[in-house]
Amino acid sequence: MQLTGLDLLLWVAGLGTHLFLLGVLFIRRRFTTFPIFTALIIANVGRTATLYLVQTHGSRASYFYTFWSLGLLDTVLQLAVVYEMYSLTFRPLGAWVRDVRGGFVRLVIVSVAVAAGLTWLATPHARRWMQVVVIKGNFFSSVCFSELFVGMVVLAVKSGLPWKTYVARISQGLGVYSLVDVLVEAGHSYFGVGHNTQRYTTLSHFRMATYLVCVAYWIIMLWRNAPPSRKLPENLRGHLIQLQSMVNPALVRIRQERTP
Repeated sequence: MQLTGLDLLLWVAGLGTHLFLLGVLFIRRRFTTFPIFTALIIANVGRTATLYLVQTHGSRASYFYTFWSLGLLDTVLQLAVVYEMYSLTFRPLGAWVRDVRGGFVRLVIVSVAVAAGLTWLATPHARRWMQVVVIKGNFFSSVCFSELFVGMVVLAVKSGLPWKTYVARISQGLGVYSLVDVLVEAGHSYFGVGHNTQRYTTLSHFRMATYLVCVAYWIIMLWRNAPPSRKLPENLRGHLIQLQSMVNPALVRIRQERTP
């Protein structure tokens, strides 16, 4: 299976930028905060190397099964990263913000249902059933993830919670890529992979280039130091001190009442 010069360039660039990002995650010790995101990047490095070897030395069937086996792992890790981003955003004190957990579960159910419905309606033109499976599977995952990240923004705004710096940057990159991926997979479904695969290939290259931009964005943002936390305004600080002085006596009384 022959690769073009652009294919090789994008493949090498993807492997190089992922290794660079891994270096940033470990040197700056971001992996301690984002272990699942780090695992996703490690998996992507292994996936890129494995698919390249199978693509150049294996058959179409072996590439298909390898692609989908690794694609399943990638999808599971992406879902885990979504949960990690939600958890870091909506569990600032170790417990879920009220009503957010239920909203997250409902969002997942709706996202899967909408993605499944759109995927069922899609009728890509293809010569082989394997090509139909690839196109529909990619379309389903791209729609689902884009909905989850858009929903994350909506829930954050609705709850009045600011994003932590690095959480926002990772989520923004994944969100932008997911939205672009929806458009690309919609194009794949519309144009299909008949006798002329030029449009399909062009869209795939555009998606890969977009992802490389997102990885470069993560490299820059995760290397930078987090901005210093803002100083609490004096009037708000005074209100909190007053509230604490009112609550402490009540807590003392509750403890005394519970003590046998």
